[in-house]
Amino acid sequence: MGKNYNDNILKDFNKYNTFFRIIIITLCIIFNIIILFVSKDLKITYICLGFTVIILLGFYIYEKLFENYMSNILIKLSDMLSTISDMREKEVFSQIDDSLFSKLQYQTIKLTKLLKSQNMKIEKDKERIKSLISDIAHQLKTPLTNMKIYSEFLQYEDISKEEKDEFNKAMIISLDKLCFLVESMIKMSRLESSIINLRPQKLSINETIISAITQLHKKAEMKNIHINFNSENDILLIHDKNWTTEAIFNIIENAIKYSPIESEINISVESYEMFTKIDIKDEGIGVSEEEIPKIFSRFYRGENAYEEEGIGIGLYLSRKIITKEDGYIKVSSNSNGSIFSVLLPNKILK
Repeated sequence: MGKNYNDNILKDFNKYNTFFRIIIITLCIIFNIIILFVSKDLKITYICLGFTVIILLGFYIYEKLFENYMSNILIKLSDMLSTISDMREKEVFSQIDDSLFSKLQYQTIKLTKLLKSQNMKIEKDKERIKSLISDIAHQLKTPLTNMKIYSEFLQYEDISKEEKDEFNKAMIISLDKLCFLVESMIKMSRLESSIINLRPQKLSINETIISAITQLHKKAEMKNIHINFNSENDILLIHDKNWTTEAIFNIIENAIKYSPIESEINISVESYEMFTKIDIKDEGIGVSEEEIPKIFSRFYRGENAYEEEGIGIGLYLSRKIITKEDGYIKVSSNSNGSIFSVLLPNKILK
């Protein structure tokens, strides 16, 4: 394709060049005829004729050299442009020469690198979406299968009222799990695709923490777990209240889930020069040191966590939210419990 394109350009160039050549030769002939008739001196006539021949010969040589030069430039330009389609970073023109072509080549290589980067990003997004769809399908399979089985059982006419109540209860549990799973998936999808925009405001971080605790009061009460919050210092922090509440809620809920009955969860807030730290300390089963980096992975369940209900999204969402607020989460844990430290910056988000 590049060769045909070059040939077409050269054909157009030769067409206009031939027209220009005919005009030059015609003018030279007319000039020499005029000299022949006007001047009676043959020497002057011969000199003019010889000078005309030299001009025409020089013009011919220049034309051939220029044609070869243009042909060479077009080939190089074609090779340079083909590097974009082939995603190669090949240098055709010397970078040492500060010429228009070297500058064009620099921009072409820059564009090639950008396109390669975009292609890599697209491939990563494809893999991420593929993995997400696989994970979603796996997580949805269990509650949907359970609901199908129990609904089939309910079709039997010979089952007792107690069995019907039991199956209905099981279906409601599966439906609740399904609703929770779908809501979590929506939140996760919005966070990963950057659909949400954080709206940071200067608000009391204590109120945000209390909002999360209030939502979990009933769940803690069912296990007789007491949540202690040291709220002596009312710290004003620039953060998105709704999403920060979601992040803290997930961590506290996780602490309640894996803490024994009649235990305590202690929450404290401390402000430093650069960050404000929120410590959430429980008396739960703890996390092994090698598992700590994994617990924030999507759908990850710890080795000692399978006895409790859960799908492994809560901590993943918490880290995503806190990271979007330019903060981070630290974890220290042993057999006596865990401490989740949420650190949020004392500055306006970009």
